Amino acid sequence: MKKLLIPLGLAVFLSPVGFAESLLSAKVTKIVNDVRIFQPSASAKKAKVGDVINSRTTLQTGRRSRSELRFRDNTLTRVGANSIFSFERGTRDLHLEQGTILLTVPKNAGGARIRTATVTAAVTGTTIMMEYFPKTGVKIIVLEGSLVTWTQREGRKGARKTLRAGQMMILNANDTRMPKPVNIDLARLVKTSGLADRRVFGPMPKLAQNRISSAISHQSRQMRNGSLVPAHRGPQRSGSGPAGGGSHPGPRANNQRGLLNDNLRRLPPPACEGDRSGPLPSGGNPQCEGDLP
Repeated sequence: MKKLLIPLGLAVFLSPVGFAESLLSAKVTKIVNDVRIFQPSASAKKAKVGDVINSRTTLQTGRRSRSELRFRDNTLTRVGANSIFSFERGTRDLHLEQGTILLTVPKNAGGARIRTATVTAAVTGTTIMMEYFPKTGVKIIVLEGSLVTWTQREGRKGARKTLRAGQMMILNANDTRMPKPVNIDLARLVKTSGLADRRVFGPMPKLAQNRISSAISHQSRQMRNGSLVPAHRGPQRSGSGPAGGGSHPGPRANNQRGLLNDNLRRLPPPACEGDRSGPLPSGGNPQCEGDLP
């Protein structure tokens, strides 16, 4: 049965894992524009490269701003524009109050869990991108590896969805069930995403790069042999077109494309927020910056 590939130009967690060394602190390794650090009973301060983030610290980014954090076990987090990020010291739990992140967890690091008010994610040896805004919803994309996701309402024993490399899931803010993942153009995502931009952040860790390249190559082979079909093209039908070789979207292509378009209509991007000296309100939009297509 043929799969469908949804072009990302239109847009734009997980089984229990055995946790290893807990997350104690992260060092800021990249600052772009307005990045601020908030601590209890202290005034906000501008972040700088070399700052150490711990569980009593929240990192926030403004408009057209980004940051990168590296934990001691080489877990890498890139934080997109208009985002609010923190983590729980002594655990492997990361918190995204709003915004976008790219997370790369080394294969033997013990995994990590991403928590939002809507879903919880645990990843092992995986690179993912996630966008969350309370009034709009969640987008999750797997660049390499796999993850499982469930809603906060259902809990860990509820229904779960597994996403693999090259798949995306969009969950509307009011959805109570996890939708089916859809296939995306992974090569295009890597080329267009602000959080994957080598010019801004430099290369990702070598193992993650290799695994992403392998996933892209696998997608390319599937496209060449016809087992992964772009939705705008669809499977060919004999006798179609002037010479019998035309191309028309098949029913499966139309259904899958309609599913994604419907999700996008129900998940409108909020307006961009300006730079702020205090905590950002919910509703910022990293898509304005091209973080997650």
